[in-house]
Amino acid sequence: MIQLLLVLVAALCPGTYCFVQPTSNNVAIRNKLQPPTRACNNIVSERAALAPSAVATSSSTKQTSGELLRLLIRKADVPKEGDALNNQINSLVQALISSKSSFNPTTCIDGPLFASIHFIGNTPLWEKIGAGAVRNIKGQKYTLDDNSFTNYAEIWGDNMCLKAVGKFSEIGPVQPVVDENNPFSSIASLFANKQSSLLPTPYDYEARVTGASISLWNKFTLNLSIEGTGTVRVLYADESLRIFLSPTDTNVTKGAGDWESEGLIVVQVRVGLVYDDWVDNL
Repeated sequence: MIQLLLVLVAALCPGTYCFVQPTSNNVAIRNKLQPPTRACNNIVSERAALAPSAVATSSSTKQTSGELLRLLIRKADVPKEGDALNNQINSLVQALISSKSSFNPTTCIDGPLFASIHFIGNTPLWEKIGAGAVRNIKGQKYTLDDNSFTNYAEIWGDNMCLKAVGKFSEIGPVQPVVDENNPFSSIASLFANKQSSLLPTPYDYEARVTGASISLWNKFTLNLSIEGTGTVRVLYADESLRIFLSPTDTNVTKGAGDWESEGLIVVQVRVGLVYDDWVDNL
């Protein structure tokens, strides 16, 4: 039993996340989706409470983010909606990645849990063992004050949940491509970002898991010795959603074996926008 739990908790360790739902290649939008049936009022109130935009985006990028948010909320309501929805989401995800929008970590990374809703990559063990009969929330919470993070996942609702905790640190922006016609463009871009609170994308953080635990029925906790490191690459982030990439395989230094492969992409949404009954006990 303990060995099985160790394998389960491995899925919570560093990197973007290893809860992956396979999706097919992007195709043209085939059907116009109806508005989500749940949490619409919540979105309005949550967004109204957010700070002014801290993301350097164009109006078209903001519209793309808003449309992606709408589709992600629908997917959270009906997880098995199908390829048509996933293809539309993938197309919007790629558009936001291509925008290379800057972000403010204070409002886009720091804060409450962001629920992992959509994934692009190979299906890991974790996605297979989660009980489909109940709602299972999974996601990440980052706290800038002490550079800590929590990876959270439910196997049987909150009756059985896993947490991995650790520290993260900045690596910095991914080396920009130099414009051959203006070799100083990359230097100027980096200098401009240093003068503001905005960070360029893609931007890398190192995540180091230092421990994990399993909670049963909110009464019993089993601490586990798990350690490892991984890289979290921010491809896009605003106050409502963010897109992370795991650019390399995670490195397990203590505990269970490998769990996350290079190239995993995860899309996360501020938890209050999709699960209005979420209570943050992390």
